[in-house]
Amino acid sequence: MSSGLDIEQRVGAGLRVAPEGARKSKANFVYATLRQAIISGNLAPETPIDKVALCERFGVSRLTVTNAIERLAYEGLVEIEPQRGSYVTRIRLDDVRQWMFVRRVLECEVVAQAAETLSQEAVELLARNLTYQRAAIKNRDLDGFYQLDLAFHGLLIDGLALHRVGEVLDSVRTHIDRTRRMLLPEPGRPLGTFKEHRTIYTLIAARDRAGAVAAMAKHLDRVMSELEAFESRHPNFFA
Repeated sequence: MSSGLDIEQRVGAGLRVAPEGARKSKANFVYATLRQAIISGNLAPETPIDKVALCERFGVSRLTVTNAIERLAYEGLVEIEPQRGSYVTRIRLDDVRQWMFVRRVLECEVVAQAAETLSQEAVELLARNLTYQRAAIKNRDLDGFYQLDLAFHGLLIDGLALHRVGEVLDSVRTHIDRTRRMLLPEPGRPLGTFKEHRTIYTLIAARDRAGAVAAMAKHLDRVMSELEAFESRHPNFFA
């Protein structure tokens, strides 16, 4: 993330800090770097994955790169074809609709519970996260804002200790984060997302269960409607 937050600030904003061992593992580093490049759009759909170039870039063995690519293939981010090699998959819009359906159901239930039982300390962490979101928008830090967006939703999960639900949502996000990240540079998108987050926070703080659920549903529905508009402008990204 390029927002320049130190570890204490990252934790305060709800951002997770990777364990030291995970950061040092070459295999995990190659996997995480490729995954981030795909999700961020730096590696667009249909981009070939050059194993030799990756080995030289990261200074690792071909086996390490192959293992990373196989992990990405398992997640549906890379396609491996015997005669063609490996390349970044196109996005299947119908699959995204189904994953967004799952996310909507779960996150609306989460925000309903948050409005009823989230501790005041956790509510204050949401407010702090929003402060960092505003700063990221002001600084035009899209990567930083994206991470804070994820953290905002993660704070709800952590605050309610719904860790198993969080695991399910993390697996869902694997399939939809690429689309959300592609939408972020769209004009007005970060500010609109921030305003929706602020509304959700305000309703949670007011203990308005029905209002918070409606605000979360509207927030997630906008992602899907904007994605469908994005597809019409960039059909080559989609299967």
